[in-house]
Amino acid sequence: MASNVETTGSPDLPATQRAWVVVKQGTPHQALDFKSGFPVPKPKRDHVLVRVHAAALNPVGWKLMGTLPTLLSPRPHPAEHDLAGVVVDTNGSRFSNGDEVIGFIPVPLQFSTRQGALAQYATLPATHLILKPTKLSWEEAAGIPLAAQTALQALRIGGYELDDPMSPSEGVPEPRPEPETIFINGGSTAVGIYAIQLAKAMGFRVVASASGRNEEFVRNVGADEFIDYQTQPLPAHLISNPPNPKFSMILDAAGLVDTALYTQSEAYLAPANGKKGGVYVSTGPWPGGQSWGKIATDIAKIISAVGRPACTGGVRREWKVVSVGHKPEAMKTLCEMVERGTLRPFVDSTHAFPSALDAYDKLMTGRAVGKVVVLVD
Repeated sequence: MASNVETTGSPDLPATQRAWVVVKQGTPHQALDFKSGFPVPKPKRDHVLVRVHAAALNPVGWKLMGTLPTLLSPRPHPAEHDLAGVVVDTNGSRFSNGDEVIGFIPVPLQFSTRQGALAQYATLPATHLILKPTKLSWEEAAGIPLAAQTALQALRIGGYELDDPMSPSEGVPEPRPEPETIFINGGSTAVGIYAIQLAKAMGFRVVASASGRNEEFVRNVGADEFIDYQTQPLPAHLISNPPNPKFSMILDAAGLVDTALYTQSEAYLAPANGKKGGVYVSTGPWPGGQSWGKIATDIAKIISAVGRPACTGGVRREWKVVSVGHKPEAMKTLCEMVERGTLRPFVDSTHAFPSALDAYDKLMTGRAVGKVVVLVD
């Protein structure tokens, strides 16, 4: 099938490229073709052309491949959303050729432009790019945009902001007058890792869950207390070992794995204090391996619990899903924290460009600790 992307006419750039292209609905092994003659796009107005050096995989990538028919997901297009690379066509933007940048292609932009990160070249709006933190490798930098913005936006949904994060040389952030505690479910996920660090920068006491084998890692990232979700269902553990005081907020970075974590949350999640806290924020309703039927059933349970009065089984705590578009000010803040050393990206594994399917296999195990990254050559 022909691509609808206008191709570059620059004599200094190739006309075609290698790319992992989503051609149909299915698993990555079914949906992706590794094409060697895919056209190099020409940047349209306000867009920049980037030579991609690394692309970080995200769960949303393979989940949309498997759930959305082509009618709802225009194909073909290169896969993935997070990239790090070098500007090769500024197209009159504020950037210079040779600038090292990181960028984010949100899902709606991917569908409208048919661009993706898992290609040698990608065009995206100049507003969706920022200079790469100088101390980071390509693979470290590629893993920042979506996961870090998701973590920050989730905390903002709870009513919390980064005031003035301190660098290590300035000491530890001052604790709140009455320290608040946040529970982060999925502390070893990419979003969870960033959320722990951001919450600590805000002065929270952090309780995080993950499998027992990742306890040391999660504590080293910054968690004050660790819960092994494999020893006992989390709702049962939290009810039998209630936090005192209750959590100000729950950030579920694992997805909607167990609806009871929300429906029983009054036992361990405090009510809102003004405009802050009292909220259960989820990264989404699509944990790995679930069918549309299971997803629909779980969402129905949540809607019922949210909508019914407490006397009939409703839950007197807010439940929200974090949805992330590109926010330039958020990316600027996050990259400044990285430069100061108060925010660290973690890479689980790197994979060669022709072996991107191996990278998806690793991501889909649900056992990656940090980002799974493909080096694009």
